Amino acid sequence: MALLHMKPRNGRPRGSNWGDELLESGLIKGLTVVLRLLLLPLQLLGRAFLRMVQFAILKCIAIGAAYVAPFYLRGSQARNHPATIKFRMASTVATSLLAWFPLYHQVHKTASPKLLLTLLGLRTQGLLQAVVKSTVLTASLFAGPLVQLLLTGKTRREAPDPLQGLRNLLVGPFTEEFCFRACMAPLFLLQGYSYMQTIFLTPLMFGVAHVHHLVELVSFQRVQLTSAVAMVLFQFGYTTVFGWYATHIFLSTGHLAGAVAVHSFCNWMGFPAIETIMHHPRKSMLLTAYIGGIMLFSLLLKPWTSPGQNQSRYQDLVAKARVSGR
Repeated sequence: MALLHMKPRNGRPRGSNWGDELLESGLIKGLTVVLRLLLLPLQLLGRAFLRMVQFAILKCIAIGAAYVAPFYLRGSQARNHPATIKFRMASTVATSLLAWFPLYHQVHKTASPKLLLTLLGLRTQGLLQAVVKSTVLTASLFAGPLVQLLLTGKTRREAPDPLQGLRNLLVGPFTEEFCFRACMAPLFLLQGYSYMQTIFLTPLMFGVAHVHHLVELVSFQRVQLTSAVAMVLFQFGYTTVFGWYATHIFLSTGHLAGAVAVHSFCNWMGFPAIETIMHHPRKSMLLTAYIGGIMLFSLLLKPWTSPGQNQSRYQDLVAKARVSGR
């Protein structure tokens, strides 16, 4: 009995120490087994989900990389140099001619050519309605800048030359919306992502595609690296927010043209010159226009982008393509 109460160097009874360790070890092993059994279904579901969706992400990354990569092949001139503009317009058009192949590869065995074109937002039914409503809705958000334009006679930016205008208002909006919206959004939906997940994730690819402007700022505009990073992060932020909106327009209207029209309009307006409002002689009118525009946009957003209002059942088309592909 004395041996059981002998205290080892750590000051605890040997018998008590052995029993506690045995009990503790048994409890830990038991809890570990229980946790593994509980987590096993989640692990299996998680692996299956990753296998299901990883191909959509990889395809979208490939499309985004193909769109931006050629820009670095001609890095000796600024982005507004005529030769650079022509080269980049040609490269983005070439990418657009190939960007729809991942979607085609996924649905071509069972889906008709008409369904493929519809998934890409290329259809005539409800086209005019989608373009007009999307543009007017976006213009309501820009009520303040539009009033500012009427009062001052100029926008935040000077009017670009014809070549820059072609890039900013036609080629850029069309190729970006086709590659980053029409070719990516159906891939996410077909692979099991929800409507909201698609709206959230697709613009991240679009925002990342604009990070290459860092090279332009540092190499050609001689902006300090810290300032350039801040500018690019800001641009990434508002292009991502715009991407959320443009993706919603595309999915709710089912028309690529609606998203292109919105993109072109926003490029024409530029980022609102908010910092000049307080110094404007008609400050009260501008503030009323800015606040009123935001309120009007908020009121019109849901009813004007309802699929029923735009004769769009994009979700039904995706479901049809998914079922026919099984």
